[in-house]
Amino acid sequence: MEFKDYARNSLKQPPSQDYVGRWRINYLAFKGPEGCTRLPLVMLGGAFQNFNSFKYCLEHLLQVVPVVMVDLPSLGENDQLSPELGMEDLADLLHQWVIKTGLNKVSLMGLSLGSVIASTFAYKYPESTDKLLVTGILTRPRKSWRMLLEESLRTLDEGRLDEFGQAVVLYLVNHARLPETEITDTTRRLFHRQMRSFGANDQDRYRINARRLLEVESILGYPTCPVLVATGEYDNFTMPFENANFAARCPNATFALIKDADHVAQLERRDTSMSMFAGFLRGDDLREHTGLRVYEPGTFLQVEHRGEPRFIPCNPRARVISVSPVDGSIAIDIPVNVHDMNFFGCLLTYEEQSFSLAEHSRDLILCLEGSPLRIELLVFEHGENTMRCLFKHGSFETAYELKALLDDETFFRQRYAKSSQEAMGEVLRIYRAS
Repeated sequence: MEFKDYARNSLKQPPSQDYVGRWRINYLAFKGPEGCTRLPLVMLGGAFQNFNSFKYCLEHLLQVVPVVMVDLPSLGENDQLSPELGMEDLADLLHQWVIKTGLNKVSLMGLSLGSVIASTFAYKYPESTDKLLVTGILTRPRKSWRMLLEESLRTLDEGRLDEFGQAVVLYLVNHARLPETEITDTTRRLFHRQMRSFGANDQDRYRINARRLLEVESILGYPTCPVLVATGEYDNFTMPFENANFAARCPNATFALIKDADHVAQLERRDTSMSMFAGFLRGDDLREHTGLRVYEPGTFLQVEHRGEPRFIPCNPRARVISVSPVDGSIAIDIPVNVHDMNFFGCLLTYEEQSFSLAEHSRDLILCLEGSPLRIELLVFEHGENTMRCLFKHGSFETAYELKALLDDETFFRQRYAKSSQEAMGEVLRIYRAS
Protein backbone atom coordinates (compact mmCIF):
# COMPACT_ATOMS: atom_id res chain seq x y z
CA MET A 1 0.00 0.00 0.00
CA GLU A 2 1.21 3.49 -0.85
CA PHE A 3 1.05 6.00 1.99
CA LYS A 4 0.83 9.59 0.78
CA ASP A 5 1.85 12.88 2.34
CA TYR A 6 -1.12 14.67 3.89
CA ALA A 7 -2.04 18.12 2.55
CA ARG A 8 -4.90 20.46 3.43
CA ASN A 9 -6.94 19.44 0.38
CA SER A 10 -6.22 15.71 0.62
CA LEU A 11 -9.67 14.82 1.92
CA LYS A 12 -11.33 16.57 -1.01
CA GLN A 13 -9.70 14.17 -3.44
CA PRO A 14 -11.50 11.00 -4.60
CA PRO A 15 -10.55 8.04 -2.40
CA SER A 16 -8.55 5.09 -3.67
CA GLN A 17 -10.59 1.98 -4.36
CA ASP A 18 -9.80 -1.69 -4.01
CA TYR A 19 -11.85 -4.89 -4.22
CA VAL A 20 -12.06 -8.08 -2.24
CA GLY A 21 -14.12 -10.28 -4.50
CA ARG A 22 -17.04 -8.11 -5.60
CA TRP A 23 -16.93 -5.86 -2.56
CA ARG A 24 -15.45 -2.38 -2.96
CA ILE A 25 -13.37 -0.72 -0.27
CA ASN A 26 -12.74 3.04 -0.36
CA TYR A 27 -9.66 4.27 1.47
CA LEU A 28 -7.10 7.03 1.94
CA ALA A 29 -3.67 6.24 3.41
CA PHE A 30 -1.39 8.91 4.89
CA LYS A 31 2.14 8.86 6.23
CA GLY A 32 2.79 9.40 9.92
CA PRO A 33 5.51 11.60 11.41
CA GLU A 34 9.01 11.28 9.99
CA GLY A 35 10.82 8.27 11.39
CA CYS A 36 7.64 6.76 12.84
CA THR A 37 7.86 3.00 13.45
CA ARG A 38 4.35 2.50 14.88
CA LEU A 39 1.91 0.30 13.01
CA PRO A 40 -0.74 2.08 10.91
CA LEU A 41 -4.12 2.97 12.42
CA VAL A 42 -7.19 1.88 10.41
CA MET A 43 -10.03 4.33 11.09
CA LEU A 44 -13.68 3.26 10.75
CA GLY A 45 -16.36 5.90 11.22
CA GLY A 46 -20.09 5.72 11.74
CA ALA A 47 -22.74 4.99 9.15
CA PHE A 48 -22.74 8.32 7.28
CA GLN A 49 -19.64 10.21 8.34
CA ASN A 50 -17.46 10.97 5.34
CA PHE A 51 -13.68 11.21 5.45
CA ASN A 52 -13.85 14.99 5.68
CA SER A 53 -15.82 14.63 8.93
CA PHE A 54 -12.60 13.37 10.53
CA LYS A 55 -10.28 16.08 9.23
CA TYR A 56 -9.49 17.45 12.69
CA CYS A 57 -9.05 13.97 14.11
CA LEU A 58 -6.82 12.85 11.24
CA GLU A 59 -4.51 15.85 11.50
CA HIS A 60 -3.88 15.11 15.17
CA LEU A 61 -3.41 11.36 14.79
CA LEU A 62 -0.94 11.79 11.92
CA GLN A 63 1.41 13.36 14.44
CA VAL A 64 1.61 9.93 16.09
CA VAL A 65 0.92 7.16 13.52
CA PRO A 66 0.26 6.54 9.84
CA VAL A 67 -3.51 6.48 9.25
CA VAL A 68 -5.65 4.53 6.79
CA MET A 69 -9.22 5.85 6.52
CA VAL A 70 -11.60 3.13 5.34
CA ASP A 71 -15.19 3.05 4.10
CA LEU A 72 -16.53 -0.49 3.82
CA PRO A 73 -19.57 -1.28 1.62
CA SER A 74 -22.66 0.79 2.59
CA LEU A 75 -20.66 2.80 5.16
CA GLY A 76 -19.48 6.40 4.98
CA GLU A 77 -19.47 7.45 1.32
CA ASN A 78 -19.13 3.93 -0.03
CA ASP A 79 -22.46 3.69 -1.86
CA GLN A 80 -22.17 -0.01 -2.72
CA LEU A 81 -25.27 -1.69 -1.30
CA SER A 82 -24.48 -4.80 0.72
CA PRO A 83 -27.58 -5.99 2.61
CA GLU A 84 -26.21 -9.54 2.86
CA LEU A 85 -23.14 -8.46 4.87
CA GLY A 86 -23.54 -8.40 8.65
CA MET A 87 -21.14 -6.93 11.18
CA GLU A 88 -18.99 -10.06 11.38
CA ASP A 89 -18.91 -10.27 7.57
CA LEU A 90 -17.61 -6.69 7.41
CA ALA A 91 -14.91 -7.48 9.98
CA ASP A 92 -13.88 -10.53 7.92
CA LEU A 93 -13.85 -8.43 4.76
CA LEU A 94 -11.66 -5.81 6.41
CA HIS A 95 -9.23 -8.49 7.58
CA GLN A 96 -8.99 -10.00 4.09
CA TRP A 97 -8.20 -6.54 2.74
CA VAL A 98 -5.58 -5.85 5.43
CA ILE A 99 -3.81 -9.08 4.48
CA LYS A 100 -4.21 -8.47 0.74
CA THR A 101 -2.63 -5.00 0.94
CA GLY A 102 0.34 -6.25 2.97
CA LEU A 103 -0.55 -4.22 6.05
CA ASN A 104 -0.87 -7.53 7.95
CA LYS A 105 -1.03 -6.00 11.43
CA VAL A 106 -2.71 -2.70 12.36
CA SER A 107 -4.30 -0.75 15.16
CA LEU A 108 -8.01 -0.06 14.75
CA MET A 109 -10.23 2.85 15.66
CA GLY A 110 -14.01 2.40 15.52
CA LEU A 111 -16.51 5.16 16.24
CA SER A 112 -20.19 4.41 16.87
CA LEU A 113 -21.27 1.75 14.34
CA GLY A 114 -17.62 1.29 13.34
CA SER A 115 -16.82 0.20 16.89
CA VAL A 116 -18.65 -3.13 16.44
CA ILE A 117 -16.71 -3.93 13.26
CA ALA A 118 -13.37 -2.89 14.76
CA SER A 119 -13.89 -4.85 17.98
CA THR A 120 -15.01 -7.97 16.06
CA PHE A 121 -11.86 -7.74 13.91
CA ALA A 122 -9.67 -7.41 17.01
CA TYR A 123 -11.37 -10.38 18.71
CA LYS A 124 -11.26 -12.72 15.72
CA TYR A 125 -7.81 -11.76 14.44
CA PRO A 126 -5.56 -10.99 17.43
CA GLU A 127 -2.45 -11.74 15.35
CA SER A 128 -3.42 -8.85 13.03
CA THR A 129 -4.29 -6.35 15.79
CA ASP A 130 -1.93 -4.11 17.74
CA LYS A 131 -4.29 -1.77 19.62
CA LEU A 132 -8.03 -1.02 19.56
CA LEU A 133 -9.80 2.29 20.19
CA VAL A 134 -13.62 2.34 20.34
CA THR A 135 -16.27 4.87 21.29
CA GLY A 136 -20.02 4.35 21.54
CA ILE A 137 -20.01 0.56 21.90
CA LEU A 138 -22.34 -1.80 23.75
CA THR A 139 -22.24 -5.50 24.59
CA ARG A 140 -25.93 -6.32 24.15
CA PRO A 141 -28.37 -3.80 22.66
CA ARG A 142 -31.07 -2.87 25.20
CA LYS A 143 -34.73 -3.22 24.24
CA SER A 144 -35.40 0.53 24.38
CA TRP A 145 -32.44 1.15 22.04
CA ARG A 146 -33.83 -1.37 19.56
CA MET A 147 -37.26 0.29 19.68
CA LEU A 148 -35.74 3.67 18.83
CA LEU A 149 -33.89 2.20 15.87
CA GLU A 150 -37.01 0.39 14.66
CA GLU A 151 -39.03 3.59 15.02
CA SER A 152 -36.51 5.51 12.91
CA LEU A 153 -36.88 2.87 10.17
CA ARG A 154 -40.66 3.16 10.29
CA THR A 155 -40.49 6.95 10.02
CA LEU A 156 -38.09 6.65 7.07
CA ASP A 157 -40.24 4.02 5.33
CA GLU A 158 -43.29 6.27 5.66
CA GLY A 159 -41.43 9.06 3.86
CA ARG A 160 -41.40 11.48 6.82
CA LEU A 161 -37.83 12.60 6.11
CA ASP A 162 -37.97 15.87 8.03
CA GLU A 163 -39.19 14.11 11.17
CA PHE A 164 -36.68 11.31 10.57
CA GLY A 165 -33.80 13.80 10.40
CA GLN A 166 -34.87 15.61 13.57
CA ALA A 167 -35.30 12.31 15.42
CA VAL A 168 -31.80 11.09 14.52
CA VAL A 169 -30.28 14.34 15.79
CA LEU A 170 -32.33 14.29 19.00
CA TYR A 171 -31.24 10.74 19.83
CA LEU A 172 -27.54 11.15 19.02
CA VAL A 173 -27.20 14.61 20.59
CA ASN A 174 -28.33 14.81 24.22
CA HIS A 175 -30.73 17.76 24.04
CA ALA A 176 -31.08 17.81 27.82
CA ARG A 177 -27.36 18.59 28.17
CA LEU A 178 -26.80 21.32 25.59
CA PRO A 179 -25.48 23.78 28.22
CA GLU A 180 -22.79 21.26 29.19
CA THR A 181 -21.84 19.91 25.76
CA GLU A 182 -22.10 23.32 24.05
CA ILE A 183 -22.80 21.78 20.67
CA THR A 184 -24.09 24.60 18.51
CA ASP A 185 -27.55 24.96 17.03
CA THR A 186 -25.86 25.38 13.63
CA THR A 187 -24.10 22.01 13.94
CA ARG A 188 -27.32 20.25 14.89
CA ARG A 189 -29.27 21.82 12.05
CA LEU A 190 -26.55 20.94 9.52
CA PHE A 191 -26.73 17.34 10.75
CA HIS A 192 -30.51 17.46 10.38
CA ARG A 193 -30.26 18.89 6.87
CA GLN A 194 -27.97 16.02 5.84
CA MET A 195 -30.41 13.39 7.14
CA ARG A 196 -33.61 14.90 5.75
CA SER A 197 -32.07 15.28 2.29
CA PHE A 198 -31.23 11.58 1.96
CA GLY A 199 -31.54 10.28 -1.58
CA ALA A 200 -32.64 6.76 -2.47
CA ASN A 201 -29.15 5.24 -2.01
CA ASP A 202 -28.66 6.98 1.34
CA GLN A 203 -32.03 5.69 2.55
CA ASP A 204 -31.22 2.14 1.44
CA ARG A 205 -27.87 2.28 3.22
CA TYR A 206 -29.51 3.58 6.41
CA ARG A 207 -31.89 0.62 6.32
CA ILE A 208 -28.99 -1.78 5.75
CA ASN A 209 -26.94 -0.38 8.63
CA ALA A 210 -29.91 -0.20 11.00
CA ARG A 211 -30.76 -3.83 10.29
CA ARG A 212 -27.13 -4.81 10.81
CA LEU A 213 -27.31 -3.29 14.26
CA LEU A 214 -30.67 -4.85 15.03
CA GLU A 215 -29.26 -8.28 14.12
CA VAL A 216 -26.54 -7.95 16.77
CA GLU A 217 -27.71 -10.01 19.74
CA SER A 218 -24.45 -9.47 21.61
CA ILE A 219 -20.82 -8.71 20.93
CA LEU A 220 -19.10 -11.74 19.39
CA GLY A 221 -16.17 -11.63 21.82
CA TYR A 222 -13.72 -9.43 23.67
CA PRO A 223 -10.24 -8.56 22.36
CA THR A 224 -7.11 -9.35 24.37
CA CYS A 225 -4.99 -6.54 22.87
CA PRO A 226 -4.67 -3.14 24.61
CA VAL A 227 -8.12 -1.52 24.29
CA LEU A 228 -9.32 2.03 24.91
CA VAL A 229 -13.08 2.31 25.47
CA ALA A 230 -14.35 5.88 25.72
CA THR A 231 -17.65 7.72 25.59
CA GLY A 232 -19.15 11.05 26.53
CA GLU A 233 -20.40 11.19 30.10
CA TYR A 234 -23.84 12.31 28.81
CA ASP A 235 -24.13 9.80 25.97
CA ASN A 236 -27.75 8.64 26.05
CA PHE A 237 -27.57 6.60 22.83
CA THR A 238 -24.87 4.09 23.78
CA MET A 239 -24.83 4.81 27.48
CA PRO A 240 -21.67 5.01 29.63
CA PHE A 241 -22.52 1.85 31.58
CA GLU A 242 -22.87 -0.08 28.29
CA ASN A 243 -19.42 1.05 27.19
CA ALA A 244 -18.10 0.16 30.65
CA ASN A 245 -19.61 -3.33 30.38
CA PHE A 246 -17.60 -3.92 27.21
CA ALA A 247 -14.41 -2.59 28.79
CA ALA A 248 -14.88 -4.79 31.87
CA ARG A 249 -14.82 -7.89 29.69
CA CYS A 250 -11.60 -6.98 27.89
CA PRO A 251 -8.56 -8.20 29.89
CA ASN A 252 -6.36 -5.25 28.88
CA ALA A 253 -8.75 -2.30 28.73
CA THR A 254 -8.69 1.36 29.70
CA PHE A 255 -12.10 2.98 30.24
CA ALA A 256 -12.58 6.75 30.13
CA LEU A 257 -15.50 9.16 30.24
CA ILE A 258 -15.11 12.37 28.26
CA LYS A 259 -16.45 15.16 30.42
CA ASP A 260 -19.21 17.47 29.13
CA ALA A 261 -19.80 15.39 26.00
CA ASP A 262 -22.35 12.93 24.63
CA HIS A 263 -22.37 10.45 21.70
CA VAL A 264 -20.61 12.91 19.36
CA ALA A 265 -17.76 13.73 21.73
CA GLN A 266 -15.29 14.17 18.86
CA LEU A 267 -17.34 17.21 17.78
CA GLU A 268 -18.09 18.67 21.21
CA ARG A 269 -14.75 18.06 22.97
CA ARG A 270 -12.39 17.80 20.03
CA ASP A 271 -9.14 18.65 21.78
CA THR A 272 -9.84 16.33 24.70
CA SER A 273 -10.86 13.47 22.40
CA MET A 274 -7.86 13.85 20.10
CA SER A 275 -5.44 14.14 23.00
CA MET A 276 -6.92 10.95 24.45
CA PHE A 277 -6.70 8.99 21.18
CA ALA A 278 -3.14 10.11 20.49
CA GLY A 279 -2.09 9.52 24.09
CA PHE A 280 -3.38 5.96 24.05
CA LEU A 281 -1.50 5.19 20.83
CA ARG A 282 1.70 6.63 22.35
CA GLY A 283 1.22 4.64 25.54
CA ASP A 284 0.57 7.64 27.83
CA ASP A 285 -1.02 7.37 31.25
CA LEU A 286 -4.44 8.83 30.38
CA ARG A 287 -5.08 9.72 34.01
CA GLU A 288 -2.74 12.66 33.44
CA HIS A 289 -4.92 14.02 30.60
CA THR A 290 -7.40 16.78 31.40
CA GLY A 291 -11.08 16.56 30.50
CA LEU A 292 -11.31 12.83 31.20
CA ARG A 293 -12.46 10.61 34.02
CA VAL A 294 -10.34 7.47 33.76
CA TYR A 295 -11.61 4.53 35.81
CA GLU A 296 -9.27 2.23 37.68
CA PRO A 297 -9.24 -1.43 36.55
CA GLY A 298 -11.86 -3.40 38.45
CA THR A 299 -14.17 -0.40 38.89
CA PHE A 300 -15.70 -0.22 35.40
CA LEU A 301 -18.95 -1.88 36.47
CA GLN A 302 -19.52 0.78 39.12
CA VAL A 303 -20.71 3.20 36.42
CA GLU A 304 -24.32 4.22 37.16
CA HIS A 305 -26.86 2.67 34.80
CA ARG A 306 -29.10 5.72 34.93
CA GLY A 307 -27.94 8.39 32.52
CA GLU A 308 -30.16 11.34 33.43
CA PRO A 309 -31.89 12.28 36.71
CA ARG A 310 -35.62 11.69 36.99
CA PHE A 311 -37.87 14.62 37.85
CA ILE A 312 -40.92 14.22 40.09
CA PRO A 313 -43.97 16.20 38.92
CA CYS A 314 -45.75 18.49 41.37
CA ASN A 315 -49.03 17.28 39.85
CA PRO A 316 -48.68 13.63 38.78
CA ARG A 317 -52.10 13.40 37.11
CA ALA A 318 -52.08 12.83 33.37
CA ARG A 319 -53.84 10.89 30.63
CA VAL A 320 -52.64 8.43 28.02
CA ILE A 321 -54.55 8.52 24.75
CA SER A 322 -54.38 6.91 21.33
CA VAL A 323 -55.85 8.36 18.15
CA SER A 324 -57.54 6.10 15.63
CA PRO A 325 -55.67 6.14 12.29
CA VAL A 326 -59.01 5.55 10.52
CA ASP A 327 -61.06 8.59 11.53
CA GLY A 328 -58.91 10.53 14.02
CA SER A 329 -61.17 9.76 16.95
CA ILE A 330 -59.85 9.00 20.45
CA ALA A 331 -59.55 5.21 20.59
CA ILE A 332 -57.91 4.99 24.05
CA ASP A 333 -58.16 7.41 26.97
CA ILE A 334 -57.10 6.34 30.47
CA PRO A 335 -55.96 8.29 33.55
CA VAL A 336 -52.38 7.70 34.69
CA ASN A 337 -49.98 9.08 37.26
CA VAL A 338 -46.50 10.23 36.25
CA HIS A 339 -44.18 8.73 38.81
CA ASP A 340 -41.06 10.35 37.34
CA MET A 341 -39.77 11.54 33.98
CA ASN A 342 -36.92 13.22 32.18
CA PHE A 343 -36.19 14.35 28.65
CA PHE A 344 -36.01 10.81 27.31
CA GLY A 345 -38.91 9.05 28.96
CA CYS A 346 -41.15 8.44 31.95
CA LEU A 347 -42.49 5.88 34.41
CA LEU A 348 -46.30 5.79 34.56
CA THR A 349 -48.69 4.05 36.96
CA TYR A 350 -52.38 3.35 36.40
CA GLU A 351 -55.27 1.59 38.10
CA GLU A 352 -56.68 -0.26 35.12
CA GLN A 353 -56.27 -0.60 31.38
CA SER A 354 -58.78 -1.56 28.74
CA PHE A 355 -56.34 -2.28 25.94
CA SER A 356 -53.34 -4.46 25.13
CA LEU A 357 -50.02 -2.76 25.82
CA ALA A 358 -48.36 -5.18 23.41
CA GLU A 359 -50.64 -4.00 20.60
CA HIS A 360 -50.43 -0.30 21.45
CA SER A 361 -46.81 0.03 22.62
CA ARG A 362 -46.03 2.40 19.73
CA ASP A 363 -49.14 4.58 19.37
CA LEU A 364 -49.80 6.09 22.80
CA ILE A 365 -49.62 9.81 23.64
CA LEU A 366 -48.99 11.33 27.07
CA CYS A 367 -51.08 14.38 28.00
CA LEU A 368 -49.90 16.17 31.14
CA GLU A 369 -52.50 17.98 33.23
CA GLY A 370 -51.99 21.74 33.07
CA SER A 371 -49.80 21.65 29.94
CA PRO A 372 -50.74 21.68 26.24
CA LEU A 373 -47.71 19.50 25.46
CA ARG A 374 -48.48 16.13 23.86
CA ILE A 375 -45.67 13.57 23.81
CA GLU A 376 -45.72 10.37 21.77
CA LEU A 377 -44.64 7.25 23.68
CA LEU A 378 -42.88 3.94 23.08
CA VAL A 379 -43.71 1.48 25.87
CA PHE A 380 -40.65 -0.75 26.30
CA GLU A 381 -41.35 -2.32 29.69
CA HIS A 382 -44.48 -2.90 31.75
CA GLY A 383 -45.26 -4.57 35.05
CA GLU A 384 -48.08 -4.67 37.56
CA ASN A 385 -49.95 -1.42 36.78
CA THR A 386 -46.78 0.30 35.59
CA MET A 387 -45.31 1.13 32.22
CA ARG A 388 -41.90 2.52 31.42
CA CYS A 389 -41.89 4.61 28.26
CA LEU A 390 -39.53 6.34 25.89
CA PHE A 391 -40.48 9.65 24.35
CA LYS A 392 -40.72 9.46 20.57
CA HIS A 393 -38.65 12.50 19.64
CA GLY A 394 -39.04 13.84 16.12
CA SER A 395 -39.47 17.59 16.55
CA PHE A 396 -36.97 20.22 17.68
CA GLU A 397 -39.88 22.46 18.69
CA THR A 398 -41.43 19.82 20.95
CA ALA A 399 -38.02 19.02 22.39
CA TYR A 400 -37.52 22.65 23.44
CA GLU A 401 -41.00 22.75 24.97
CA LEU A 402 -40.36 19.57 26.94
CA LYS A 403 -37.00 20.82 28.23
CA ALA A 404 -38.61 24.11 29.30
CA LEU A 405 -41.34 22.19 31.12
CA LEU A 406 -38.81 20.03 32.98
CA ASP A 407 -36.95 23.18 34.04
CA ASP A 408 -40.17 24.84 35.29
CA GLU A 409 -40.34 24.46 39.07
CA THR A 410 -44.11 24.87 39.05
CA PHE A 411 -44.27 21.51 37.24
CA PHE A 412 -41.18 19.66 38.49
CA ARG A 413 -39.42 20.41 41.77
CA GLN A 414 -37.43 17.37 42.81
CA ARG A 415 -34.89 15.12 41.24
CA TYR A 416 -35.25 11.40 41.67
CA ALA A 417 -31.73 10.10 42.30
CA LYS A 418 -32.32 6.45 43.15
CA SER A 419 -31.32 3.61 40.87
CA SER A 420 -33.85 2.31 38.36
CA GLN A 421 -34.28 -0.94 40.37
CA GLU A 422 -35.01 1.01 43.56
CA ALA A 423 -37.40 3.27 41.67
CA MET A 424 -39.45 0.38 40.30
CA GLY A 425 -39.56 -1.25 43.74
CA GLU A 426 -40.83 1.96 45.31
CA VAL A 427 -43.53 2.33 42.65
CA LEU A 428 -44.82 -1.16 43.37
CA ARG A 429 -44.78 -0.57 47.14
CA ILE A 430 -46.74 2.69 46.74
CA TYR A 431 -49.27 1.04 44.46
CA ARG A 432 -49.83 -1.99 46.71
CA ALA A 433 -50.16 0.24 49.79
CA SER A 434 -52.89 2.23 48.06
